[in-house]
Amino acid sequence: MIVSLGHAGTAAKTSITIWGSNAAAVAPPAYGGQNYGAVSTPTGAMIVEHRDVEVGATGEVRIAGVPATLDPASVQMRSISDAGNFTVSEQRFVPGANTPDEILARHIGEQVTIQTPKGEVVGTLRSVDAQALVIEVGSGDQHTLQVMRRDGYVQDVKLAITAGADKPSLVWHVATKKPGKHEVEVSYRAEGFTWSTDYLAILDEKLKNLDFSAWATVKNATTATYDSAELTLVDPAAITTAHPNGTRFTVPGSVRLGTGESVQVELFPPRTNAKARTVVVFEATPDQSASFQQFQAVDCNQSSASVGTSKSEVSIEVDVPTKDALPDGRVRLFKRNGGRLEVVTEDPLSSIAGTARIKLAPDTDVTGERHALSCNYDEHAHVIREKIEVKLENKGKQAVDVVAREFMWRWPMFKIESDETPKGTRAGAQTQEYRLSLPAGGKKSITYTVVYSW
Repeated sequence: MIVSLGHAGTAAKTSITIWGSNAAAVAPPAYGGQNYGAVSTPTGAMIVEHRDVEVGATGEVRIAGVPATLDPASVQMRSISDAGNFTVSEQRFVPGANTPDEILARHIGEQVTIQTPKGEVVGTLRSVDAQALVIEVGSGDQHTLQVMRRDGYVQDVKLAITAGADKPSLVWHVATKKPGKHEVEVSYRAEGFTWSTDYLAILDEKLKNLDFSAWATVKNATTATYDSAELTLVDPAAITTAHPNGTRFTVPGSVRLGTGESVQVELFPPRTNAKARTVVVFEATPDQSASFQQFQAVDCNQSSASVGTSKSEVSIEVDVPTKDALPDGRVRLFKRNGGRLEVVTEDPLSSIAGTARIKLAPDTDVTGERHALSCNYDEHAHVIREKIEVKLENKGKQAVDVVAREFMWRWPMFKIESDETPKGTRAGAQTQEYRLSLPAGGKKSITYTVVYSW
């Protein structure tokens, strides 16, 4: 990714990849625990800057206005225009100066003008603290140091303006055979960038079609401003051992991210008048996977049946142009009624690849239960093999399409063996979904075998 802060008058290109945690979801612990190949979800943003810099005789290159939350250990600079003859011998991060004392300290070694009751004193600032300033004045036999008290004797201090001297900065000492202008690439990671997702859905009056849009709110809580940034947003909830890069959304066009500002961007072009489908979502048990990220649930008697824990909900689905599940977030559902919009629901969005799902209301017609037909724990092979049966019944008078959600809660590393009926699809890090049609008064079963390993 490419990010450029750039000084006035230089060409700059900006791109930022943000892993900032989604406020609508709490990132789970490291997948696989600390002893089994953990994958820790990153935070903040990775920034890479392409820009033109001037390399003078001293070999110093400075970029001012970087985030105060920058991680100095992540900084890297390389030359694009003279890669073979450009070397970095030293790099450092200089924090910003915020208080008067910090600003004065940045100008040690520079000429200052001090206003006193006896007139102005011009000299070189040598030291500063809360009680006094030390000024070097004169030359030759008249060369002296003056200690000036700040409790009334020092009335005013005038400093020369140095662009960017008081802002957080990166400074390098470089060597090159071609002093002058160079195109360089600078990369670093910084905390203080986050993003969250909200969704808007509007049903038509006949409850058949839907307008659907997805908005990401990007927050820049750093001290840096990016005037024209190319944004890539990474969903932290989708980072797993199987998908360490997570789900990525590239925001079309460039975005201004001012310090302390928030901006809303679309994740994809909105769906207008899209066909809405009605389904019943059945969950036999609550999702317990968050409790088994750092150790395995090897007790085969634990939660093998779903007595009194199942729930069914009527939902609507709409196709969305994504290859992955949408990030967790809140969806506000409205219904058109004449010239007005009426609120229907406001709940977390459920999503799988290419589909957004919005809850409407509880359902009492579709019921079911879940049982473990067999469960075997092999301590030496580090494997649990569990065969599950889910029985479903439609007590209603109309046929319904059902989505049964099953949670592979015992451990994040798992696979579904081929003897499942019907065929399921991966719907999350530890979630499988099974689609089937239940006739009025009908019954059907789902069977599958899941193998956990570590």
